[in-house]
Amino acid sequence: MTPEANRPRRRVPANAQSTGPARLDTAAHLASRHQAASRKRTIRRRRAGVLLSTLVIVAAIVAACNAVTSASSKPPKKTATSGGTTASTKPQTTTTTLPASFDVGIHAFYWDEKGPGITHVGPTGAALPGRLLTTEVRYPTLDGSAGTESLNASPATAGGPYPVIVFAHGFETEPLDYAGLLDSWVRAGFVVVSPIFPDENLQTVTAAGGMSNPAVASALENDVYNEPGDIVYVLKRLQDLGAQPWGSHLRGVLNLDDVGLAGQSDGANVVAALSFASGLDTLDAEMPSAVKAVAVLSGSAWSYLPDGTIGTYGGSSTSPALLQVQSDADGCNTPADGTDLFASLQAGVRAKWFVTLLGADHLGPYEGVAPWASVVDAVTTKFFEHELHWRSASSSAASIETAGALSGVAEITTAVSDSTVPQVSLIPGC
Repeated sequence: MTPEANRPRRRVPANAQSTGPARLDTAAHLASRHQAASRKRTIRRRRAGVLLSTLVIVAAIVAACNAVTSASSKPPKKTATSGGTTASTKPQTTTTTLPASFDVGIHAFYWDEKGPGITHVGPTGAALPGRLLTTEVRYPTLDGSAGTESLNASPATAGGPYPVIVFAHGFETEPLDYAGLLDSWVRAGFVVVSPIFPDENLQTVTAAGGMSNPAVASALENDVYNEPGDIVYVLKRLQDLGAQPWGSHLRGVLNLDDVGLAGQSDGANVVAALSFASGLDTLDAEMPSAVKAVAVLSGSAWSYLPDGTIGTYGGSSTSPALLQVQSDADGCNTPADGTDLFASLQAGVRAKWFVTLLGADHLGPYEGVAPWASVVDAVTTKFFEHELHWRSASSSAASIETAGALSGVAEITTAVSDSTVPQVSLIPGC
């Protein structure tokens, strides 16, 4: 599959078809997601790197070897669901006093990216035109209900505008799976923007037969290579959010000068590649906002893209700060995979931390499983507070290190070594 020359992030095979993803109703979608929030799932994340056939892998690796340059760091950046209660959008009194904690408001936008080379993979692996991104925006409010997400609540203005975190979910999941983590960031005063990727989301994979149909699941997961472009597109849409339907309520709420990225599993691979892989420099140059901080949660490096390119991973003094969280019993994204990524970045990235969750699995710490979830909530919040210059009186490198260490639960360091990495076997089919 050969990418369009002007859109290297999109794959456009000759057999592209004319159907696209279905649109979800905002209120109904968010309400149904809240009603299902207590359900338990067995969600397995499979590594995209093993989805292709041996022939394709060999061809891609050969092409990658020809394309990789000797560059070891990326160039400077351009400067720049849910639905619990439904609240009114009455104006609130502006104040400069920052509350200790906010409530959580939520609204979903439907952004349909179209044009030459804009495709998603689909269940057969054939490129289908367009990328509909249902994008959930969680934002601080003083007009919500404690412990839940309030649909269309009045955005807060106290102490704003608020830094923005764009979050990328993993395979066969959706933002709801991470709602506890995302809400913890909002309560601290961040706006959290979570696109639902067209092919990797829970509903699409389930409708296609899920893991009972491995070939279809593999085809859908291959759309992960298009998702760095989704992050860039979403950031562009945020630039004119105030001019969009309902988005006027958020005018002046988002601080797009202080932007962070976060992702888990496949989503972690996406934000890591976009931020640190030289093979995505062209796409990175399209970023409308300079990303200052990246949280990679159970993620690893891609060895190649479907067209055989990826380049090297590296960092420099202009790279965003890095927080990487890895479970030492993770059989989906193994500790060795996580350590390899961090090792390739630690010499160049200005600010970096590596958190090891002791005895945790792949997804649980990010969907609320104790005792690790509280550490993840705390260390990611302190990381973004410090690197996005938020609540500066209480944020520091020391506060990150304190939040990331808990005896018997988590350890934190700024350097990793292969000699200390637990050897964990990859779970078949994960």
